[in-house]
Amino acid sequence: MPVLKTPVVPNNFALSFSSARKEFLSLANTALDNLPGQILHFNYPVSGPSGERLSSDWLWLGENRAPSVLVMISGTHGIEGFAGSGLQRQILPDLVQLLLQQGKLAVLLIHSLNPWGYAWHRRTDHHNIDLNRNFVDFRTPVPDNTGYRLIEADLLSDREVRQAKLHQWEKELGRRDYEQAISSGQYSSPDGLFYGGIRPSWGNNTLVSGLSTLSLAHAKRIVVLDIHSGLGPYGYGELISDHPLHSAGDKLSHRWFGYQVSHSARGNSFSVPKTGLIDFFFHEVIGNRGCFLTYEMGSFGNDALFDLLCQDQYEWNKIDMYSDEEKRKQLMLEHFCPSDPHWQYSVSSRFRQLVGISVDALLGSH
Repeated sequence: MPVLKTPVVPNNFALSFSSARKEFLSLANTALDNLPGQILHFNYPVSGPSGERLSSDWLWLGENRAPSVLVMISGTHGIEGFAGSGLQRQILPDLVQLLLQQGKLAVLLIHSLNPWGYAWHRRTDHHNIDLNRNFVDFRTPVPDNTGYRLIEADLLSDREVRQAKLHQWEKELGRRDYEQAISSGQYSSPDGLFYGGIRPSWGNNTLVSGLSTLSLAHAKRIVVLDIHSGLGPYGYGELISDHPLHSAGDKLSHRWFGYQVSHSARGNSFSVPKTGLIDFFFHEVIGNRGCFLTYEMGSFGNDALFDLLCQDQYEWNKIDMYSDEEKRKQLMLEHFCPSDPHWQYSVSSRFRQLVGISVDALLGSH
């Protein structure tokens, strides 16, 4: 009896930002040879580590007024773009074949919404802003994360001290409140973790600008998949909704994706409720026409994630930066985009499944 082997996944996950961008644009231009559409380029104001130009590139494929639109975003959290871009580049040729046969659907691929974080191997932008905590109404007082302020000094301390202190905090607060204190978003410490900023970031403004050009106003059905990695169990692809409970988006996500959808507010997700999510911006854009879902690819668990991000921020805040920058980059890359081909196959297969369900929902009658 032959031994079943894991199918080979194209080795395109761990490309550098510049290489991934070059490949994405090559695939995009090939697609536009056969389909209507356009590419938008949004140049970042700061260069990459080798002086290279950084850009978020948007590809629209299909008719401008297609009644159904599938949006896929990579690199909201910078370094998570290694895996997210890889998935976009894997699926793009298949999407082209689908669109050649189906004129009712358009696809928008947003490649590397935070190109600085992608190029520098960080989750944040160059102002240390977590784009996925930046979508709050800055005309009103920003949220106050009292839990974060309580434990911040221990989060950004020496690792040996930090680990002992955080273990105590987890016991005192309980696991869920502990995770919310750390990761739900804070707006008081510019050099801290999960910092949401005091004004709209470059990525925030880019999203608003891009969607004013490539409007979704005409679409009757919309699904947005925002691709993330690093949170949750190894190789598990979680589909997370942060739609308000019982809203149109909440109901549609469950109608279209069933019990595959978890919800942080319901307590059945590996993610806790957060402030300032990009989701909230899209909820207003989409209205009752569809849903916004996060595709979260787990790796080494939440404790490893917090430990890595604490150490990364601790070192980044030091005047002399890293004594071994390549080691830092490799540690971040391996957590957010493991080199293990089994991990890559698992998250790739799951993503293809979810894209298929999305297409069925967008083109179906239910």
